[in-house]
Amino acid sequence: MRIFVRIAAATVLLPCSAAIAADSAMQGLSDAVDAVFANLDNESQPGCAVGVIHNGEYIHKAGYGMANLEHDIAISSASVFRTGSVSKQFTAMAIAILAERGELDLDADVHEYLPDLRDYGHKVTIRQMLHHLAGMGDYDPELFKKADGSEFRFGNEDYWTIGEFYDAVTRVPLILTPGEKWQYSNLGYFLLAQVVERVSGKTLREFAAVEIFGPLGMQASFFNDNVNQPVTQRADGYRLMDDGSFEIYMTNLDWVGDGGVYTNLDDFIKWDQNFYDNKLGKGGGDLINMVTTPHPNAAVNSRLIQDAHYAFGLQVGTLHGAPVIGHSGGWVAFSSVYQRFPELKLSVVVFCNSTGAAATALGSRVSEIAVAAIRDIE
Repeated sequence: MRIFVRIAAATVLLPCSAAIAADSAMQGLSDAVDAVFANLDNESQPGCAVGVIHNGEYIHKAGYGMANLEHDIAISSASVFRTGSVSKQFTAMAIAILAERGELDLDADVHEYLPDLRDYGHKVTIRQMLHHLAGMGDYDPELFKKADGSEFRFGNEDYWTIGEFYDAVTRVPLILTPGEKWQYSNLGYFLLAQVVERVSGKTLREFAAVEIFGPLGMQASFFNDNVNQPVTQRADGYRLMDDGSFEIYMTNLDWVGDGGVYTNLDDFIKWDQNFYDNKLGKGGGDLINMVTTPHPNAAVNSRLIQDAHYAFGLQVGTLHGAPVIGHSGGWVAFSSVYQRFPELKLSVVVFCNSTGAAATALGSRVSEIAVAAIRDIE
């Protein structure tokens, strides 16, 4: 079942004894990661794609379980997953590119770009929205009603077009005073997608294709603002039922910004490596410094990352005793996590397609294994 790549550390120029030790450490890392996903490594259930990157290469890249149960297609590094809120860093990068060009002011009131928003009674800036300091709410059922007055059910039960959802969001009031404290808001990031469109004249999907995914060669990656279109090598999403069976659990909602990026392991390493050698915007380190610098007031109440603060779609803090920058995501059946340890040149990526597999918890176990292994050989 496993479809994997292991890159032996001994291929680098090390003294013989050091190379043997490094090779042994990498073998131990892969064996330990395999053990984490052993219960998913079969042909009867969905699972996860897992990648461990070190010094610009995958030292472990594997698929566990099935991308499609109907056609017996196993998960591989080419399987395309919906990534949930891991998408937010791509939305934030789009905003950062526009700001770097001088086409957008991060400290301007959002009404300058979206004048049809309700009067919030306060100035709400693009920067506050990026850092979840705008005081905006989330997918709170009491805030979103259908025409008959009943609650709108997010996921795959009810349907609004992007325009219909935008109209609903424009009427939603703030729940906190802007700048008061960190409050996670998917609504804020959905509105940032609309800001990109108003400023650039392109949808977020179109803008990202030209300005992010294209320059990085991420040919399988995109913001999916039309969930009815066929997607080559897409992993379907599945809900685990009480009797142990699975049913398909995919969204029918097209809006993006807060989520919506489809990608795979083969592409994601290109995004990961761009943090070390930036090819986006004007190139160079200034853009990367912008998107990885957390706001001092955006302290995240994270159960996983210590002393976490929010940057541009990224959490910055400490995990397993090492500085980390990353984000998790989840929507319908899919969950994902990306954790980058810049001082170790190490990253962990996990994409899952079942409600029975939690990428954040699994990814944390993988990163604990990987951090220990890399420290052993350095």
